[in-house]
This record gives sequence, structure tokens and C-alpha cells, in this order.
Amino acid sequence: MHRAQSQRSKAKYLKRRKGSISLINGVSHMSRRAKRRLYCKLQLWMWRKWREKCHFGIFRAKKRFGSGPGLSLKTQKNKRKAYHALNAAKTSVLVSALGCDTGGSEDPLKRQNQDVNTDAAADSYTCEDVTQSRVPGTTPAQRLEVGSPSAQTAGTPGQDQSTVTDTDETISSKKTVSPHTDVSLKALTKDIHEFLDDFYMKYGSLIPLRKNDVLRHLKGKFYTGLSDRKNTVLSEVTSYRAAILQKPVRSFQVVYKKHTLTLDDLLTLADQNWLNDQVMNMYGELIMDSSHQKVHFLNSFFHRQLMTKGYDGVKRWTKQVDLFSKRLLLVPIHLEVHWCLVTADIVQKKICLYDSQGNGLQKVGRNILKYLMTEAKEKKQTAFESGWTVAFDEKVPQQTNENDCGVFVLEYSRCLALTRPLHFSQKDIPKIRKRIYKELCDCKLHEQD
Repeated sequence: MHRAQSQRSKAKYLKRRKGSISLINGVSHMSRRAKRRLYCKLQLWMWRKWREKCHFGIFRAKKRFGSGPGLSLKTQKNKRKAYHALNAAKTSVLVSALGCDTGGSEDPLKRQNQDVNTDAAADSYTCEDVTQSRVPGTTPAQRLEVGSPSAQTAGTPGQDQSTVTDTDETISSKKTVSPHTDVSLKALTKDIHEFLDDFYMKYGSLIPLRKNDVLRHLKGKFYTGLSDRKNTVLSEVTSYRAAILQKPVRSFQVVYKKHTLTLDDLLTLADQNWLNDQVMNMYGELIMDSSHQKVHFLNSFFHRQLMTKGYDGVKRWTKQVDLFSKRLLLVPIHLEVHWCLVTADIVQKKICLYDSQGNGLQKVGRNILKYLMTEAKEKKQTAFESGWTVAFDEKVPQQTNENDCGVFVLEYSRCLALTRPLHFSQKDIPKIRKRIYKELCDCKLHEQD
């Protein structure tokens, strides 16, 4: 049955072709080659008109129902309508081309060439395009994408082509940008959590974490455009902090030489807590190592022991240390509820007091002077037994609260040991606390903040 239908269709096609050729042959003033060229152009033009009117509906039916005798009644009716519309279009075109209409006085070949050339300039086709457009199993949109220049401008009949192009660009941009954005966001979130996990394992808490730490890490791993994602980064860090606070505190400690810091010791660097002796002494050890042993930092219990037991009580503290071969001596002083610093410049024989509250306690300076003169006599350093001066440096950064004196003492010591100016203030203390925390966990001083 299907073969009989195909034969009948072929016979009808040959009959229509013969009729079209006979109409063209009736024009006596055209050469045979011109008639054949005109016929090919007419066939191409009629195919394009048929495609505009019937192409979408017919191929949509083929995709849905398939081809052959299994087509539904509705699909066959649509095909009949398309067939009659095609015949009507062919007849009107042939009549118009041969000058049989009211404007028949015009040269039919010239007018047809103008029509065909105008249409070809707007939308050119090749035989390959026609073949690809009839590939079964593809949607109209997919067929238009295959090698056809008209795919860039083709759209629904009656729709503005610029609108179609804009719409296609919008859809394509969504398809290309949105998945990339989602993947980047997932990768960004994953990397933030990985960084925070490593940070927490390394430092025992998120106390020393700064926003710049996270952003610096992400810029190194991703791209440069993170300014519009700062809120996302901050929200992820906030949620991570909340999750960490709900977990039990794990055991964490830092061991460096003879010093051991627990997480409780490090927590004194959080907020506005007072620093304890363990933090002060271990940081003093890091200062001595960073200065290549040209600076000596005495233990925070030294002054208390000197005041209670005299020189004999601290005589053994410097048994293996030659204080007079150093450049600078740093002595942290704890006065019940306040920390201050006494320094001794060994080269200039000058003792200076640094106090973040501006208290010039000359008595503390004289205690250290008396100790050094006794030490010089005990170690037979006659050049240092006299000629010392005591001064109070009033032009040093001052604290504006009652809690940060210990941090000021450590920052004084660091700057003086590394021969750096005392260019910091109270507003820098939160950042300095975080840096000190990291330096203690890393067991070294950082060159930059």
C-alpha cells in the first residue's frame, strides 16, 4: 500500500513538472537555457514559499507521529492542506512569471530574475541545506542550525527577525552563563570550607581569621572578580563559625622549645582579654630568634623574682647568657594589673621605660639598672659597671582602654627588636592580636601583617 502511494505521488509530481515546463515552453522569446534556468529558480523560489507556509507544521507532525502509513488522520489532513497551498502558490507564481496577470506587459524573465535575486540576497540556500533540513528525527530548531545561513535569521512566520535574534542570544547566554555561574558558586563554597577546615586545624580556632585571609586565598585559586561575591564569602564564614561553636572544643597546643601553649592560653588574645605569662614568654622567644640572638628577652617572672629575692634569686637565670654581648635587653614588667616594658640599650648604656598608660615609674627603671651593674661586676664587665642613664619615652603609642597593655608591650618589643618605628595605635590592636596568634602557632614572626 505504501509503495502504491509512493508511485502515485511520483506520477503526480511528474505531471506537475510537465505542466510547469509546458507553461515555460510556451514563451517563445526565451532560449532553452534561459527557460531551464528560470525553471530552476522558480522551483527554488516555490520551495522556499512552501517551506515558510508548511514546513514547521509538517515536520512537527513527522517528529511526533513518524512517517509512513502510521500517520494520524489529523496529520494527513494537514499534509493535504499543505499540498493544495503549494499547488496554488505554484500556479500563481507561474502565471505571474509568464506575464499572464494584469502587469503582463513587463518582461517576465526580467521580473522573475529580480524576484529571485532579491530573495536570494536575503536568504540563500544550497542543495546541501535542503537535504539537511529534511533529516528525520530532528527538530526544526536543530535543522536550522545545520550549515544553513538562514538559521541565524529564521523564525516563526510573522515574527520580527531582530526579535528572534535577541531572544536566541538571551536563551544562549542563559544556557552558557547560568550553569557556569552555578558551578563556580559550588566550587567557591567548597574551597571556602576547605580553607576554613585547614585554618581551624592549624590554629585551633577562627580567632585569628581575617576577611582578607579568605579573599586572598580565593583570589589565588579562582579569578579576580570576587568583589561582587564578598557577601557570599562572609555568609559562608559566618555559618562555618556557628557550626564550629556547636562542636566540642578539641585538644590543641603549641610546643616551641621549652614553651607550651594550650588553646586557653591562646584565647587570651581574643577580643580584649588580658594576656598571660605563657603568651608573653613564648612570644619573647620568637623575638630573640628573629633578631638572631642580638636581643635578649627576660622572662616575665624575672622582675617579680628580683623584687622578692634580690639578685641572688635571679643570678642563675643568665648563667649561660652574656647579656653584655647583646644589642638590646627587653624586660616585661607585670605590675599586678598592668604590663609595661623596660629596655636596656647595652651599647649606649641607656635604660628606657615604655608604658602604654603614660606612667613614668622611675623606680622600676632603677631596679633594672641596679641589677645590670651587679651583673657586670659579677661577670667582670668593668666597662658596664658605671655610666648608665635612665629615661622615660613619652612619645609612644598609648592605649585607650584597660585591657590591651600586654599587647602594647609585645608590639613595643617586636618593633624595637626588629629596629622598626612604633607606628601603630589603639585601632590597630585587633589586627595585631590576630597576627600575634598566628605567629605563636607558626612559631615565627611574620615579615608582613
